Amino acid sequence: MAVEEVTTESWGSRLGGSFKGVITGGVLFLAGIPLLFWNEGRAVKTTKALEEGESVCVSVPNVDSVDPANEGKLIHATGNATTEEVLTDDQFPCLSRKAIKLSRKVEYYQWVETSHTREEKQMGGSVKKITTYSYNKKWVSSPVNSGSFKEPGHDNTVFYSAEDAKQQAQNVNFGAFTLTTGQIGRIGGEKAVPLAEIQWPADMAGRTAVHADVLYIGAPTSYLQPGMMNRMTPAPGMQPGVTPPGMVQTVATQPVPAERLMMPIDVINGGFVTVPTIQPQRIAVHTVDGVNFILLPDGSATPVMPNGIYYAGNLHAITETVPGNGFVFYNGTTNPLFANIANYGSLPLFKMQNKEFVRLPDGSLAPIVSENGARRICINGTYSAVTISREAQMPAPAPTMQPGVMQPGVVQPGAVPPVGMPTTASPTAPQIGDVRIKWTYVPETMPISVVSQQTGNTFSPYIAENGYDVDLLQVGTHNKKAMFQQAHDSNTMMTWLLRFLGWLMMFMGIKMILKPLSVLGDVIPFIGSIIEFGAGIIAFIVASVVALVVIAIAWLFYRPVIAIILLAAAGGLIYWFIKRKKSAAPAAPATVPAAPATDAPEEEGK
Repeated sequence: MAVEEVTTESWGSRLGGSFKGVITGGVLFLAGIPLLFWNEGRAVKTTKALEEGESVCVSVPNVDSVDPANEGKLIHATGNATTEEVLTDDQFPCLSRKAIKLSRKVEYYQWVETSHTREEKQMGGSVKKITTYSYNKKWVSSPVNSGSFKEPGHDNTVFYSAEDAKQQAQNVNFGAFTLTTGQIGRIGGEKAVPLAEIQWPADMAGRTAVHADVLYIGAPTSYLQPGMMNRMTPAPGMQPGVTPPGMVQTVATQPVPAERLMMPIDVINGGFVTVPTIQPQRIAVHTVDGVNFILLPDGSATPVMPNGIYYAGNLHAITETVPGNGFVFYNGTTNPLFANIANYGSLPLFKMQNKEFVRLPDGSLAPIVSENGARRICINGTYSAVTISREAQMPAPAPTMQPGVMQPGVVQPGAVPPVGMPTTASPTAPQIGDVRIKWTYVPETMPISVVSQQTGNTFSPYIAENGYDVDLLQVGTHNKKAMFQQAHDSNTMMTWLLRFLGWLMMFMGIKMILKPLSVLGDVIPFIGSIIEFGAGIIAFIVASVVALVVIAIAWLFYRPVIAIILLAAAGGLIYWFIKRKKSAAPAAPATVPAAPATDAPEEEGK
């Protein structure tokens, strides 16, 4: 589903913006010059350092012992990097492994907004911009803030808070040598950590699934209101919607009194609480029918109790409370709203922090899911459509629970999940808010090749005469020539990437400098387009010529012969441009000689 937004920018506004861009373009163009000059110096110095290093490098037969004769020399050696350290994920202590490196990669299933803008030039110089926003569900590396989306109904949440993390062993041996921290960091060869035998913490029961050595984490079971068990993926032998043994609620709330079922719910700001183990910022308290609730980071609602707050199956202590101000921020008694739930009844609707809820007769809060403009709610294992009205349209059900009775659908803290227990996580059908985590590791033994300066029983970079250092490490067994050749190849690739970047900066800078000309011509759209095309050609030629000249001048300090060739190429490009410009100039009209005067022939018959 997509939504379009149409805006118009006046000619005057465009012209003013283009003149502002002239300054930015000038800075961008000038910045490209020192970048190109520096890059050429870096490339030449790196090449010379590598050539010097290769000429003095000594290959040692093995690393079983340290040869004092090689002290201070640049040596080449191959062998195994090994460690005895056990690395443990600090957030998942159940996951530990003897390894050189251990990494955690986290992704979130989110709504993602993408936009595409096309412009239509209008007579008079204005531009109509049509921006199309589309929405797709994707796995992304960080949570997406859906509050700024152009179209509502694509609300994001996150069911588990985690971040990417990396750690490496501090002591890694290379035969009789010890590798430096920098060398350890360059060891690759990561493999996926097998997760089949991992026993996840009890507070994650009912919300994890493993597929292809990737952990999927679904909604907390406390997020599942009564009847939301169909969000859970049943294990073999389990029936959808059936609450397995051990699935009992950790907290209880007061049921909604019968006389309140058809009355508007008064929601007030009940103050704030601070729960450091959940988040450092204060959390707003909302009082609904006399019961205090807070919204957790995963979007679920939980009651505030004297002894703390339950989240993800654990009790979290409250360290600070701030009294409320009694401000009614939604759905007071003057303009009540009702959620009409098919096959269930009408219940007062209220909103907390942009999320819509109804309070069920058993006292729990049930979220209303809005997707593609349609509202739904899950009660008793079935999703039902929801419509909003100013008056109740269906009879509401009577209260079904007594005070203090625990709700189904929430794992009790410390409960051991029974075999075959269903899970809210689904690798093949993820839901918004789901999280997936993949761990990789570098095994405790990894073959590597090293080119570095021997310093005692460890290494240090070899400093060439020009001040550049040589310190190489590659995974696998490679001879000296192959290692230096790969270093030269990497230097060449970096050089060309920076050359292109410097040229691009100058090209874009010149285009921005010339932009006011095309905007002036846009008073008649096709004239502006012609000027813009011509400005692009000029920017390409000028950027190319200046880049070649800068590179040639830089090389004059290092390789004069190559510099002369580059300067000749730049001169040839300038000559070609001037010659082409002259040939394109219109030729002067030739003078036609007058015909000689002759006597008019006599008319026939005279």
